[in-house]
Order: sequence, then structure tokens, then C-alpha cells
Amino acid sequence: MTVILLRHGVSTSNTARTLAGRAPGVELTERGTEQAAAVADRLAMLPIEHIASSPLLRCQRTVAPLAEKLGLEPDHDERLIEVDYGDWTGRPIAELVTEPLWRIVQGHASGAVFPGGEGLAQVQQRAVAAIRDIERTLAEKAGRDVLW
Repeated sequence: MTVILLRHGVSTSNTARTLAGRAPGVELTERGTEQAAAVADRLAMLPIEHIASSPLLRCQRTVAPLAEKLGLEPDHDERLIEVDYGDWTGRPIAELVTEPLWRIVQGHASGAVFPGGEGLAQVQQRAVAAIRDIERTLAEKAGRDVLW
């Protein structure tokens, strides 16, 4: 199997310099929309057979142009959702850098657990398990390696 990992385009939270996390309604900016179109143009020539993404709006908007070009229906998988930043969700980054936990996030990310949210080690386990499960399902269905 070959997996292409793609981050969402520039979002309104990125430009506001806040930590979006799972906050609803975070859209792509004009630049983010351009990035989504550009990545669709760049990847549409590949034999991609499946698109899985986070169900968050910014992620749906990022994969939509590629899915349209390829004639695929994206699988918006809850297991691929953003980190639950809990009490940090929506807060300005400039404010968060003063928190003692920020140093842990930057220096030893797997040791970070967000207040009222989840730990980054949990996120890693969740995402890796999702990718392995999707790969297994695609391999069983196709009977061969699949680019997704």
C-alpha cells in the first residue's frame, strides 16, 4: 500500500493564529482554497483509489477538489480527526506559548496531554490504527496494493 498524507490548506484559524483543534466551522482561506486546487492538479495524475480524511470542514474542503477530479467519494473518518485540545481549543497561540505545557508539546510531544482534551500519544495510536485498518480493508477489497 502507498499512503499519501496531506495536511489541510491554510485555514481561518491559521491566519487568526489560534489553535483550531476540533472547533466547528473553521474554513479554508482563499489561499487554502488555492492550495487545495493546486494539490488536486498535482495528484490527479496518480492512480489514487481511495480518499480518507478527517471529518472537519477544513479537511473536507481540502480533499474535495481532488475527489471531484478522481470521481471518488471521500471517506470522512472520525479516527482521523484533529487532536482534541480541550481547554486550549480556539485560544491564541501567543497566549499558549506562555503555558508550561507548551514546552512539553515542543520538546516531548508524546508526553503532552491537553487539559480537558487528549494526549498526543493517544492521537498517534488512534491515527496509526485507523491507517492500518483502512489499508487492511482496501487490500482485502482490491486483492492488491492500493494508492490512497
